Amino acid sequence: MPGGAVSEAGMPTAVQSGLPTASDARFRIMEVGCGAGNAVFPLLADVMDPRLFVYACDYSKVAVDVVKASAEYNQHRCAAFVWDLSSTELPPDVEPGSIDIMLMIFVFSALHPSQWAQAVENAYRLLKPGGLLLFRDYGRNDLAQLRFKKSRLLEENLYIRGDGTRVYFFTNDELAEIFGAKFAIEQNAIDRRLLVNRKRELKMYRVWLQAKFRKPISA
Repeated sequence: MPGGAVSEAGMPTAVQSGLPTASDARFRIMEVGCGAGNAVFPLLADVMDPRLFVYACDYSKVAVDVVKASAEYNQHRCAAFVWDLSSTELPPDVEPGSIDIMLMIFVFSALHPSQWAQAVENAYRLLKPGGLLLFRDYGRNDLAQLRFKKSRLLEENLYIRGDGTRVYFFTNDELAEIFGAKFAIEQNAIDRRLLVNRKRELKMYRVWLQAKFRKPISA
């Protein structure tokens, strides 16, 4: 990632460096929107330290069931459950102020703008003071946005996919406004990528936003 953000590939290093010195202390990561566990399971495989514990949640019960059914799922190191990031209630099995690192990878864009404030509040309450929120999502004028037909437009920069899910395309200024009131902004960058499909002779321009938001240590 540009600007020194921690990518999924760099996550194990970040976790190792952040592990507590006490042998009995936990280091807790929570992935919001875990899907089928494509980030959770590689992380658990790469970081074998027993102090690491990962919470994996998703809005979709189907996705959570897939995670739980995996041979890699270990209840001693991971807990998967259904939870809506925009809910007015925190997940019952996660103690407020206990999460060291929270991942939001292409999940915030699925929320309606009216749900953003609640989602940010939930993240703030779950993270411990000094905890870090790692964010990646769609940027304005990403290829996916340019491909949408006008009939898919719900509101400005908010679209609905064929499967009924929503997707919003952000700017850096919007992220700063959404998260800046609660979090210290350590990174708020644009990742522009040109993907080339040589077989189909297509050039695809992707625009993703990547950010690091830290809960103040004094919170």
